Amino acid sequence: MKQRVTRLLALLMALVLFVCAAGCGTGRTPQVSEDEHKRFTEFSEELFRSELLGNTINLHYTLAYPEKCGIEDYEILLPTVSADSEEADHNAALEVLKELNDIDYKQLPADDRLTYDVLEEYLKTSLEGKDFYYFYEPFSPVMGFQANLSITLAEYSFRRERDVEDYLALLELLPAYVDSLITLEKTRSKMGYAMPDSTIDDVFESIQEFLNAGENNIFLTSFEERLEKLEGLSEAKRTEYAEKNRKILNSQILPSYKKIGRCLQEIRGTAENTQGLCHTEGGSDYYAYLLKSMVGSGHTPEEMLALVEDQIQQDLTEMMTIMSGSPELLDGFDGTIPEDRTPEEILDYLKEAMKEEFPELPVEAAYQIKYVPEYMEESTSPAFYMTPPYDLPGENTIYINNSSTDESSLFSTLAHEGYPGHLYQMVYASATFSNPVRSLLSYLGYSEGWGLYVEHESYSMNDRLTSRSEELARLHRLNSSISIAVHALIDLEIHYNGSSPEDIRTLLSTYFGDLGEEAVQELYDMIVSEPAYYLKYYGGYLEFLLLREKAEGQLEEKFNLKEFHKFLLDMGPCAFPTIDAYMDDWIEEQK
Repeated sequence: MKQRVTRLLALLMALVLFVCAAGCGTGRTPQVSEDEHKRFTEFSEELFRSELLGNTINLHYTLAYPEKCGIEDYEILLPTVSADSEEADHNAALEVLKELNDIDYKQLPADDRLTYDVLEEYLKTSLEGKDFYYFYEPFSPVMGFQANLSITLAEYSFRRERDVEDYLALLELLPAYVDSLITLEKTRSKMGYAMPDSTIDDVFESIQEFLNAGENNIFLTSFEERLEKLEGLSEAKRTEYAEKNRKILNSQILPSYKKIGRCLQEIRGTAENTQGLCHTEGGSDYYAYLLKSMVGSGHTPEEMLALVEDQIQQDLTEMMTIMSGSPELLDGFDGTIPEDRTPEEILDYLKEAMKEEFPELPVEAAYQIKYVPEYMEESTSPAFYMTPPYDLPGENTIYINNSSTDESSLFSTLAHEGYPGHLYQMVYASATFSNPVRSLLSYLGYSEGWGLYVEHESYSMNDRLTSRSEELARLHRLNSSISIAVHALIDLEIHYNGSSPEDIRTLLSTYFGDLGEEAVQELYDMIVSEPAYYLKYYGGYLEFLLLREKAEGQLEEKFNLKEFHKFLLDMGPCAFPTIDAYMDDWIEEQK
């Protein structure tokens, strides 16, 4: 599932594939200890087995064919959500870190050392979050459980009949899981951490849309589509499974969503803080922790605020320079980009256009384009990419939200989600990592920062723009950068500096003119409900820009953009300070 409930769970789910690589060779350097390499492998394999078997959804999404890794008998399970389980997870993480540190780092092969560094940093960051358990909002509008469950289960692949049976068994476990989240939400309410009423109303409305979907409910339509594609299943079995799915939906899933709705109505009016996190005791520390854990940044909020402001000024200055030098562009620049190609045609074009600046994938990657159901459009992102199982990297899915992605934004959106964005980066990682433990350590700042970085790079690849003017393409890139930068700036201003709606209205007027009280309040409420949401995009993007600036500055004429991108991809998702440290050696090699 996209949103992890506990930090240790996120870690341990990320370790699930190591056992599959136990027999694979690694590019080891001379004078390393085979014994230490073996210890590291066995250590990872133990974590893999214990945690993968504790969450069947993660098992299914991680391995398409778990039996090939020796996993054939397993109980259908979902994790426990409670303060006690959080404490147990914390203690377990301490033990995992201790065991990791008992391994002699200096005697490990180079690939193992990189994995060790990333894993150690991930564990230490996870442990720092011990005091922030009740800051986590399980039902937030975009990242919350109710917003992600439908798509998560709709993409639960049926490759064999057992997958269907596992899926139905998981559905029957969901009511208890929802109950645990409701208990957490009510406890948060008593502590004064409840969502503002405006956010509750938005989430409640999206729940009602789900409940009113009827025969168009994705739990029905996607299940029947997956059954239809499953070969070797008798018609009688198809009917039996379809009827059972419908029964569980009506008797357990829909009632659980109704319970979430009732819970939200019960806690309405209990929020003690309807502004940024800094207005809550410990909130500023939590926000700094999000910058470190979610974004993977080594910068403080104050430093990130300065970086965002500086980048906005640079982009604005460049934009004004272009416009003053080519005033005729003003007539053609209205923020829209003409597009007459299908998503598939755009992705095929991008695969070719990117070859000059990005390394080729070592494997072929197939994909499907799907569209967000209409009743889910308002509460769903403009587009998103579904990560494939590690042992089946060619099985990729990109969802497009027709309500917020139109012809003018389709090219850049597909660059972000497909090539050279998420699909490309994830498939590259799956094909090149010698240690699969890396594949599921979650670093949203790296993945979303990469997506935004290549999205902006794609404007210079868009022939619909460059055929008119290279400068016009540059204007569109700068316009996009400034737009999301301002959102990131507001995120920082609200949650770390404590800015009020009036402050934000004044700030926005600097860039866009007066947007009006209602529009500003709506934006303000949205950012209050999803702290650091825009920083995982723009903060990550800025970190990539800083790395590029450092490499260009030190290498000068020896800087090669394609080799730089290869270095970033070979590093894979991890914290930016880790990338920066390894880049020092890479720069020396380039010299």
